[in-house]
Amino acid sequence: MSLSYAATVPRHLVHRRSPADVLLTDYETVDGTHRAAVQLPASHRMFAPVRRTHDSLLVAEALRQAISLFCHVNHGVPLDHVVFIEHSRFEILDPLSVDEIDDSLVAESITTDVTFDDASLDNMKLSAKLLNGDRLVAFGTASVRSLGPDVYSQFRTPSMADPHFRHLPAGTEVVEASAVGRLDPSDVVLARHTSDGTIVVAPDPRNLAMFDHSVEYLPGVTMLEAARQALRLATGTPTLDFTSCEVRFMGFAEWANPCSAIVDTDSTDGVHRIQFEHDGAVLSAVSVSATSEPWLATAERSSR
Repeated sequence: MSLSYAATVPRHLVHRRSPADVLLTDYETVDGTHRAAVQLPASHRMFAPVRRTHDSLLVAEALRQAISLFCHVNHGVPLDHVVFIEHSRFEILDPLSVDEIDDSLVAESITTDVTFDDASLDNMKLSAKLLNGDRLVAFGTASVRSLGPDVYSQFRTPSMADPHFRHLPAGTEVVEASAVGRLDPSDVVLARHTSDGTIVVAPDPRNLAMFDHSVEYLPGVTMLEAARQALRLATGTPTLDFTSCEVRFMGFAEWANPCSAIVDTDSTDGVHRIQFEHDGAVLSAVSVSATSEPWLATAERSSR
């Protein structure tokens, strides 16, 4: 069976409302390997290509959608369950040019371990790679839990976003867009306390490019964008993009309880660390390598 790029997969399988935000067009399983056809947009309101190179977070989102798809189609996860990615890592080996992809991008994944609790999926580990034709351009791993409605409610303090305004804690203001590589203030997901400079995550729910439907908590891609913007702000380099990223989610970041972003830029191994905390509890920890030259050839990036 050859994969088709003619139409998107059903949007509910990747938890997206708008068909324009569905990055997968077909799927199959061959000899235990799950394969999904990937089509990245040549332009995007939030994650636009830089110098005609696809944004790293679009690559991450394509892998996330593939994980969601395979969980529902191949592992029987009910559609009302949250596919909670506890730990994931991806690395971009070769920047994806918008000019070089012609219906040839495929996400391949194998399941390396599955555990069950009361006959339902409890934890799954996957290994994935992104192929452009025969060329390996990115790879990643993920550890996933399926959270049913009852278990999901135990993880959270519910707080829906009001879609009509951005929730800013008292004494904060939205960070300057140019400082985090953005043109539109609605694309900025960080705010700064005017008293001590503390950074908190405060995205704008009216940004439909990031929130194509109302969500009860801040999605993983929003937290990755917050990590990227926090790193850009801390280093004073608004053009930084990830070449690799490892993230652990220990809890959900809530709209009404903005978490703080703490950046460690004093790196001796080329890895920067960003941590998100609320009331002393760590919600997520991100370790990244980044470059301001996303168009570098593979050989030039071999030491990164």
